[in-house]
Amino acid sequence: MTHQNTFEKLFWPLVILLHLAAFLQAWHSGGIYLVDSKDYLSQAYNFKTNWSLYAAPFDEPIRPDFYSFRPPLYAWFILAIKGIINSDYAVLAVQSLLSLYTLFSVKKMAERFGVSATASSIGILLILLFYPSHLIHCNFVMSDILFQFLCWQAFRASWLSIETPSIKNTSLAALFFALAMLTKPVAFLLGFSIALGLLIYYFRKFSIKLLIPFLILPGIYHGMCSWNQKVTGYYHYSSVGPFFVLKYMAKYTNAQVYGEDWADRTQDSIMQIADKQPTFEGRCKVMNEAGLHFIKQNIPVFIGFNIKGWLAFMIDPGRFDWVHFLNLNEEGFPGLYHLLNTKGWLNGILEFLKQAPILLLSILGLSLIWNLLISGVLFWFLFNRQLPIWLRLLAFLFLAYIIGSTGVLGLARYRIAVAPILWFAFLIGLNTVFFRKKHG
Repeated sequence: MTHQNTFEKLFWPLVILLHLAAFLQAWHSGGIYLVDSKDYLSQAYNFKTNWSLYAAPFDEPIRPDFYSFRPPLYAWFILAIKGIINSDYAVLAVQSLLSLYTLFSVKKMAERFGVSATASSIGILLILLFYPSHLIHCNFVMSDILFQFLCWQAFRASWLSIETPSIKNTSLAALFFALAMLTKPVAFLLGFSIALGLLIYYFRKFSIKLLIPFLILPGIYHGMCSWNQKVTGYYHYSSVGPFFVLKYMAKYTNAQVYGEDWADRTQDSIMQIADKQPTFEGRCKVMNEAGLHFIKQNIPVFIGFNIKGWLAFMIDPGRFDWVHFLNLNEEGFPGLYHLLNTKGWLNGILEFLKQAPILLLSILGLSLIWNLLISGVLFWFLFNRQLPIWLRLLAFLFLAYIIGSTGVLGLARYRIAVAPILWFAFLIGLNTVFFRKKHG
């Protein structure tokens, strides 16, 4: 008992120390920006100076897509923090605090389902050690940690809405879904999907009036679409969609069939046509229709490519995260997933092993093994009949939505959004295998 108490006293200092170490490494290397970081920082500056949501510098050539490329919440998050301490590192510090709160919330929810305090503490330390992508993303000027916090709170509130149906709980769930919508465009249908599940659940047992708070979601959708129509002339939620369809879904499908060079040339020719359109709506339609055309021509390839993307989503060890966090030369260390899809399995693996730094390759190997373990535990969790079926369904809906939405990309970065659900499943599995057997 004494040893357990000592461990529990040391647990949070250790967790904080790991966050601090990652923060200091980011401070040392300066690798706190990704390509998208410029968009968010520009949007924050433009909103502060011009009340504009344009997500690029105004002193560069205007790109109409960027008027609606990023929802505003992360930019407002940046503005709120930098209004107090005008430093990007202050943003990272607050993101670490959000991470600590999310870990605390996951731990407490797991303990509500019978996980011992010791099991949850050991599990979280293992997660932070073998899933370093989380600590790394705390130290990027990116919306992923804020989005993770909102998705986890939405998941937790959705479960509370089932466990204890009330206006308070459904209002909390709707609020977090609404904030998630305003953080990343990928989330704009997530709340609707969960609301449909709650509607099915409430229809038999409870009044569907409990779902009234979810009406905020179509309200926000219409509000954002109307604002974007005002500034671009086109009623739409985000311009990310056409970009994603053409530059990722169609391009990588074409690369599978015709090769990477042909896919790049084809994409460039379509963008030239799109750039000549007299309206922004026409530009988006050219990109979207061309992308869908290529996908329809190669549906089996597209489906197979998506399946590979879903698998990569679950097991990607995070090479991209490490390269940017350590300020390494990305061109000298290309991603395995990219190489597999452009050079084939054998040549891709050989080229990856040839170029990867040995120490980093070892870390990525451990992370890969860890992600395979987490995936196995998740499978057990989803089919464990001893757990409430609606809890498992909620977890599945969240995971399936994010995995399906990110599709062909298959990056560790996108797993950040639903990582707390994976941690929750892992803590329950760890407790069941090692601790209940030991004490049962």
